[in-house]
Amino acid sequence: MDILAYTYGYAAHEAEAGITYDFSEINLWQSTPWRSLSHGLFLTMLSMGLIVGAVAVANPATAQVLRSGMNGEAVAEVQSLLRNQGFSIAYGANGAGRGRFGPQTETAVRNFQRRAGLTVDGIVGPQTLSRLRGGGPGTGGPSPARPSARVSMLGPNSKGDQVAELQTLLRNKGYSISYGADGSGRGVYNQSTINAVRQFQRDAKISVDGIAGPQTFAALRGGTAAAAAPARAATPAPAASQGQYRINTRTRPLNVRTGPGEQYSVATTLAHGTVVNVTGQTNGWAQIAPGRFVTTRFIQRI
Repeated sequence: MDILAYTYGYAAHEAEAGITYDFSEINLWQSTPWRSLSHGLFLTMLSMGLIVGAVAVANPATAQVLRSGMNGEAVAEVQSLLRNQGFSIAYGANGAGRGRFGPQTETAVRNFQRRAGLTVDGIVGPQTLSRLRGGGPGTGGPSPARPSARVSMLGPNSKGDQVAELQTLLRNKGYSISYGADGSGRGVYNQSTINAVRQFQRDAKISVDGIAGPQTFAALRGGTAAAAAPARAATPAPAASQGQYRINTRTRPLNVRTGPGEQYSVATTLAHGTVVNVTGQTNGWAQIAPGRFVTTRFIQRI
């Protein structure tokens, strides 16, 4: 709007001062009567072009379309959003698949589009990305269900969209919840969900009972757990679980992540056979140094 205001203000100044322009040397279209074109109109056209360009830069959703073969952080974000909704995308043992739009990601996108009632083309455009992020009716469909204060007491054997939202909130904070290879665990209050709820409640310093009630949801949505997972250290492990372990991946190096979960970035890798000192464990992840975690699946007690 500032650009348009300036344009019209300057056009008024030109009219008052008797300033005219000859645009005949601008040969964009031969049939355009540039000599007689209003300078105000010309400036307006130029301004609108600048505005459209600015909008495209300011809003990546309108400027970027992701498809098979593309790489980068935008693809990694889509993969995380899909995984959080229960779609299976494997990054590989060394995490090399993260940020790569390969066949698994395309399949997951198609399945999501089919479930969301969108055009199924395997391409992540503005509408698909908006729905993945939880967009409402104005961006392609209804908002995800959110538990109300009256019905938000969730516990073992609970199922449905409210449980799925709970799981997504926990996973977004770095707590490990497995949906299973086929995604059937999404929306089911299983043991890994109970464990994650208990760990979050402990970190948030609220009553630890494994039940997701109004207080737990308020803490999850409001961040009152002090963004628990990203900054927290591993839960001190029993003495029997602490000590020296050997990396056992047979051939490939093991990713060392900055937090206890696959959604955290890879800080470095360790070769098969490397000895590490485990100081704590949480939800299947072992802490080997401040801010450094490895999965317990590939370590062996010495």
